[in-house]
Amino acid sequence: MRKSTEKQNVEGVSFKQRRDSASVMSAFPEGPPVLDYREPEPPPKKHKYQQSLKTLIPFRFGSNSHPVDDAGFFSFTSFAWMSPMMWKLFRNRLDEDSLFLSPHDGAHTNGERLQRLWDEEVAHVGLEKASLPAVVMRFQKTRFIVAFFVSVLFAFGAFVGPSILVNEILSYIEQPGSSTELRGIGLCVALFVGEFSKAFFASLLWAVNLRTAVRVKGAFSMLAFKKIISLRSLTSISIGETINVLTGDGYRMFEAIMFGTFLLCVPFLLIICIIYACAILGYTALIGILVYLIFLPIQFSIARLIGVFRRRAVSVTDRRVRTMNEVLTCIKLIKMYAWEESFEKTVSDIRKTEKLLLQKAGYVQSLNSSFTTIVPTLATILTFIVHTSLKLPLLPSTAYTIIAVFNCMRMSMGLLPFSVKAVAEGKVALTRLKKLMLVQNPKGYLTQDKNMDLALAVEQASFSWSLPEAMNSTEKPKDPSENADFKPSLRNISFTLSKGSLLGVCGNVGSGKTSLISSILEQMHLLSGSVSANGTLAYVSQQAWIFHGTVKDNILMGEPFDQTRYARVIYACSLKPDLAILPYGDQTEIGERGINLSGGQKQRVSLARAVYSNRDIFLLDDPLSAVDAHVGKHIFEECIKKELKGKSVILVTHQLQYLEFCDQVLLLDNGEIKEAGTHSELMKSKARYAHLINNFQLEQSNEDSESDSKTHTEHNDSKQTNTDEPKVNGIENPAFDMSDEKHVTNEIPNDSTETKGKKDQLVTREVSLEGSVTWRTYHEYCKAAGGYILLFIVILFFILLVGSTVFSSWWLSFWLEQGSGNSSSNSSSSGNISENPDLPFYQMIYGIIIVVMVLLCIAKGYTFTKVTLRASSKLHDTMFKRILGSPMSFFDTTPTGRLVNRFSKDQDEVDAVLPFNMENFLQFCLIVTFTILTICVVFPYLLIAVGVLAIIFATILYVFQRSIRQMKRMENVSRSPWISLTTSTIQGLSTIHAYDKRKQYIEQFKMLSDTNSNHFMLFNCGTRWLSFWLDFLSATVTLIVALFVVLSSNETISPSQKGLALSYTIQLTGILQFVVRLSTEVEAKFTSVERLLEYITNCVSEGPRSVKDANTSSGWPQEGTITFQKYSMRYRDNTPIVLNNLHINIKPGEKVGIVGRTGSGKSSLGVALFRLAEPAEGTIFIDNVDICKLGLRDLRSRLSVIPQDPVLFIGTVRYNLDPFNNYKDEELWLALEKTFMKDTVKT
Repeated sequence: MRKSTEKQNVEGVSFKQRRDSASVMSAFPEGPPVLDYREPEPPPKKHKYQQSLKTLIPFRFGSNSHPVDDAGFFSFTSFAWMSPMMWKLFRNRLDEDSLFLSPHDGAHTNGERLQRLWDEEVAHVGLEKASLPAVVMRFQKTRFIVAFFVSVLFAFGAFVGPSILVNEILSYIEQPGSSTELRGIGLCVALFVGEFSKAFFASLLWAVNLRTAVRVKGAFSMLAFKKIISLRSLTSISIGETINVLTGDGYRMFEAIMFGTFLLCVPFLLIICIIYACAILGYTALIGILVYLIFLPIQFSIARLIGVFRRRAVSVTDRRVRTMNEVLTCIKLIKMYAWEESFEKTVSDIRKTEKLLLQKAGYVQSLNSSFTTIVPTLATILTFIVHTSLKLPLLPSTAYTIIAVFNCMRMSMGLLPFSVKAVAEGKVALTRLKKLMLVQNPKGYLTQDKNMDLALAVEQASFSWSLPEAMNSTEKPKDPSENADFKPSLRNISFTLSKGSLLGVCGNVGSGKTSLISSILEQMHLLSGSVSANGTLAYVSQQAWIFHGTVKDNILMGEPFDQTRYARVIYACSLKPDLAILPYGDQTEIGERGINLSGGQKQRVSLARAVYSNRDIFLLDDPLSAVDAHVGKHIFEECIKKELKGKSVILVTHQLQYLEFCDQVLLLDNGEIKEAGTHSELMKSKARYAHLINNFQLEQSNEDSESDSKTHTEHNDSKQTNTDEPKVNGIENPAFDMSDEKHVTNEIPNDSTETKGKKDQLVTREVSLEGSVTWRTYHEYCKAAGGYILLFIVILFFILLVGSTVFSSWWLSFWLEQGSGNSSSNSSSSGNISENPDLPFYQMIYGIIIVVMVLLCIAKGYTFTKVTLRASSKLHDTMFKRILGSPMSFFDTTPTGRLVNRFSKDQDEVDAVLPFNMENFLQFCLIVTFTILTICVVFPYLLIAVGVLAIIFATILYVFQRSIRQMKRMENVSRSPWISLTTSTIQGLSTIHAYDKRKQYIEQFKMLSDTNSNHFMLFNCGTRWLSFWLDFLSATVTLIVALFVVLSSNETISPSQKGLALSYTIQLTGILQFVVRLSTEVEAKFTSVERLLEYITNCVSEGPRSVKDANTSSGWPQEGTITFQKYSMRYRDNTPIVLNNLHINIKPGEKVGIVGRTGSGKSSLGVALFRLAEPAEGTIFIDNVDICKLGLRDLRSRLSVIPQDPVLFIGTVRYNLDPFNNYKDEELWLALEKTFMKDTVKT
């Protein structure tokens, strides 16, 4: 059957376009948008369900589209279409590019559809009332109905076999002579068919649900991403939340759809079971059912409780991840200030609260999963005790049928918590998305007027960052001065920008210059007045936004490449010398946030992007701040005056010397335009502007012109990157012509110096580890959990708990054998056990089991939760310490996204998901072991059959576990670029909007989302494939056991024992594949542990924080003599030397200015002093103490630095100034006063 279905070749589709786009994919597809990566849209539908109905044809042969779309009914259900792919994966022959998502499941079609349905809903009931769950239901209603129908069939299959047929078979062996052997064998075959159909329908249900779920996941992420990218600035939602909605919540929706259907079929199953049990046993069966019905609401409320704890924990986790993100982003500063300990404390405090919540959730969860083991046993015990006390007859056939029915109900109980939890988490995810969907953009107020002869006109406009009524929560002032007492940030702004003119804007820090630009980009709320423009916008932000890709990608940003224009832009922005120095020219890969470019280079790349985009109106927000005088001059003359000639430009600047070359000048103060006009007019009016310029010129003439760059620091905006960054001098002074300024990582780690291509230059691709999870991983996990002895005790509790349930069944069979106790009648039907004189004794033992089980349950839950949380916390703390202790070079080569992924997704798996899966795995694994033991004790010959099947089983497992693991790893790796794209998009929102590049980003997101969904879906299909064939095997085992039961004589084996064996075997079908799937899951979750360990073991730490015998006096350094001796330094091994053989003596109290061209190594001197990179040779002495012999904390805490890129932490101003609480408030106010920030902070 399988062969025929699968003739078609998985690689029948070789996607030419996808191969091309692969090169873009490798460097995160920030490149030109590959719009053609998707398959041709499905042909116009004849009717809506045409494609889906084709799946009902029993066998189909490939028509060369996606294998799922080609699968016939049987292939679709049994996942046989996966087989060729699994085999290729096993032999490592699979070409990853040939894997793609069926267009019906892609984010494109489904995203559009969900968006459409959501818009309809909003149009229908309004935004506030619009319900996302309703929309999602509508999104998949047909598939939902189909799934429900299938699930009812499945429930039926699950019921018939264990209950009706087992009863028939057992009755048949109680009266051996009453009917023919043929009937017995017929019953066995019927049982096999029943079990098989149960497996078949289960598999079909998963197959339908899987595709639905992938669609919903893709659509959900698309909806969220489209919403986020349509926002002009993120004010009311934190970045952490948005990342969570985009990454975690998609998976939550997936699970909700996968397990949601079971909520519907479970009640159906329960009702059948109840009716049947009462029919067989009589009214006493209601007692057992009552036990179930009592436990169901308990389980529901427990699931609710878990939801509550998880939600609390999630908010704490959000906080932890946000702090982590911050620490990783500002790691250089934290290292320079030796603040690691303060942040370690912050994070470990958050982690403590998180751990408490996780612990509560863990206890409850653990109790919940023990219920599934205990309840059937409780139900049977209570039922039989009451039944026998009432002196009612009880035959083995009835007893074991009841046990089978109760076990059948157990399945429903096992699924319920899963589905409830999944649906609840799905609901949480939808509420988060709803919150996001409610965020409103400021109303668009920029009108494009094609007939206007001006480029831009602003009349009597006032703007604020937030609307007056929503002041409280959304307030996020951009400039320190705009404070919460509600004043519009910009008041009564009126100016015009005529076409082709250059408008200069100046003003003090916080006077509203940046806000002015933001207001033109529609990021603020217009309170009154109007803004109209004629032409397209280009924007250069104050802090350049650079995304992960090559320099060229960053400049083109998706525009078509034009050689001559590109060359002109490069020259005008004086990037030529920089590109000459970068290892691969403009093909050099830039890390996230541009880590391997210096401040000025980032600024110029950002400027080049604007110039290349060739728009009509240019908004330049202080583009010359990070470059030095020569370069500034070159850029101003070549770029702003020549290259942008005929364009309309608004230039915000602090370099007053350029204002006289502007056509118009605006002077802003405190959000209002104080003066406006041409330079000469304003000079004549002798007001503030003239005053500024005169002061400036005085300074210029007083000192020699060298101090050019100093002025520019003094007038510099506090938010500005510091100016110690002279830039490439295009024209005048050859003396400055040294190699490029290295800012932390300026050479790209060229691991093999002769790399020809540009693969993996800076950020090595995340590797997915090969092979199974190593024993070392388990060993380390066990060590973190507290050693093997502790673990042995925990596992002992598990064994005892499961053992007690098995013992209860055995005791029942023993009791049934005793019959009425008159040992004379040793015939097969040994009478009624209710008449046995020792009845109270049997009942007592039977009752005691209950108490024992409950106690074991509690003990197991407590110890297990404690131990697993201890392990995950230990891993977290060790990893955090290791990462914080790593040298700077580690952070330069590892994208933050990857580290954050470890701390969020992987840590979350180890915290919450792994214990849950592991506990279920241990429990069910033991149930299976005990079951097989029981059967083999009753029928020793069965061992042979079991052995043969075990071998088949092992082979299947060995081959396909490996493929499935590989799929899981591919999915893990495909997630990172997807997260990185979202983070970088969120950081660059304003730029993306200004250039109107949303479409390109949405396309990229679709592509990455599809790749991820595809790997995710294949992983899930793989596990389902496995479970279908395993179910098939267990059905075979059932058949064999049933035949044994029917064909062996009652003389050798008593009916009660046969009953025991059969009722146990029947359990196997579902449980066996469940165990195997759980083991796959557990192992897959252990890859997360492995990824944490990767950093724990591979992080090389920098020098020790303090060295015991370092002989520094308490006040060191007193003098401040700094001596460099033969000092050479490189940033990382195999990179060029940056500081070469320096000999410098700096005497105490000297103020030393360091000049040099970009990249001559000015910042590197700072790096050297703080030992952010260790010397290649030579050393530095401060007051005759060799700094290489000191502990890093001792050294760094004695030096202070004002870094190039300003960094603020989330928290109070006070926390930013003094994270350790070392200083009094007075001292802090004094510091604020000296930096002229006192008034700003006060207001």
